[in-house]
Amino acid sequence: GTLNPVVSVQVGSQVSGQLKEIFVDFNSPVQAGQLIARIDPETFQHKVRQAEADLEAAKAASLTQRADLLRVDAILKDAQRDYDRKKTLVAKNFISPAELDKAESVLDTAKAQREVALAQVQNGAAVVRQREAQLAQARVDLSRTEIRSPVNGVVVKRSVDRGQTVAASLQAPELFVIAQNLTDMQVETSIDEADVGRIRL
Repeated sequence: GTLNPVVSVQVGSQVSGQLKEIFVDFNSPVQAGQLIARIDPETFQHKVRQAEADLEAAKAASLTQRADLLRVDAILKDAQRDYDRKKTLVAKNFISPAELDKAESVLDTAKAQREVALAQVQNGAAVVRQREAQLAQARVDLSRTEIRSPVNGVVVKRSVDRGQTVAASLQAPELFVIAQNLTDMQVETSIDEADVGRIRL
């Protein structure tokens, strides 16, 4: 029959790319967390830089929107003061009620502009959070170009060579098989049904 370790772990890749370096071979002892292979990280580094630039742009846009909100707040305060002043003057019959109506219209417009500016600030903050999440995802993908051993053990199978392209689409491709403990082995063999009753420890 075939002698196999009782516990073996398949090591794959969650990202696609060309294998740039392989650090272990058959029978190499490995420790949990040890770097055993590296996928070419260049594409993923570019994605991280792109995500960083997108985040900076979103932060700049958010600052512009906050400044616009302050400008609209100033316009609103001015319109409110003008309206209050004209209301007092109309009560004393110093100006026409039409002037008050015009000031009220300007005040309503300023309030609406403030609502729009506030919505833009909230949208800008949401875009910043979205860009932060995209940057975090890009960094995670970059870290996944480093293939590390999940367990302590010995490499019993290596399915790839340096320069080979790994395609992780629907499922993670098998790169290595690591036996967790070579002192704990099992024999996998075929036995005739008629002989099963004669099996002993």
